[in-house]
Amino acid sequence: MERKIVQVLSHNVVLAKLLSGNNSIVFGKGIGFKKKNGDLIDPAAISQEFLLHTAEAIEHYQQVIKMVNFPIIAATEEVIALAIQKLSGPFSDTIHAALIDHINFAIERIKRGIYLSNPFVFEIKYLYPEEYKIAEEAVAYLNKKLDVTLPEEEIAFLATHFHSARSFSDKKVALGIARIVSKILDQLKAEGYKMDASFSMIRFVSHLKALIDRVKSGKTIDNPLIESIRERYSDGFAKARKLADIIAEELGKDVPDKEIGFLTLHLERLPYEFQ
Repeated sequence: MERKIVQVLSHNVVLAKLLSGNNSIVFGKGIGFKKKNGDLIDPAAISQEFLLHTAEAIEHYQQVIKMVNFPIIAATEEVIALAIQKLSGPFSDTIHAALIDHINFAIERIKRGIYLSNPFVFEIKYLYPEEYKIAEEAVAYLNKKLDVTLPEEEIAFLATHFHSARSFSDKKVALGIARIVSKILDQLKAEGYKMDASFSMIRFVSHLKALIDRVKSGKTIDNPLIESIRERYSDGFAKARKLADIIAEELGKDVPDKEIGFLTLHLERLPYEFQ
């Protein structure tokens, strides 16, 4: 299919328009070198291509092109390509404009000496481990490519963008889950539990995410051992109920006892700060 260059973003990245009328972001070694708008693209030179399907995505992308320097756009597109290549499943095309805009503002803040804290770094790292790992690579690449020093907090921000694009959800959804998990971990810390990167803690955080998703969707799982758990781990069950109350308050939906039972079993595996 014929493609014409709409905008050269770098030697290796261009924004194109297909014969069908769709816009796409096209990658290829030297694909934009000495090219100008309106030039045809050699299909054999294309290594990757991402379609911008919706009118909203195209409009937002056209806006960022007007506001953001091309090296930032090209470098951000390269890390998006990395994420799409290494993370399974389709990505929402809204990530292109959204992540470019985020990276651009992050760099502007750094130049002004303004650093935006991310209070959910620990939670995001273990809620979305695959995305976090790719985000670490992405931030390292951006720092080298753009000669900047993005702080470690940006890894968590990028991981959230990647997760939202994979799940086709608003970034606020991922941050909302991180906020609930943060409140639960604060409660556990106040009760003497050890906040670390142990396997038990990672597994607990993963369980919390799945639990929150189930409560939100109203599809909780059965627990035939609930009465035995309630009797054998009465203290742990009481603590788990406090955590369930936090989830219920945040989501406006009750957490069934059978889910509290599973939460109790996970609590029993967590280490205390002083043992």
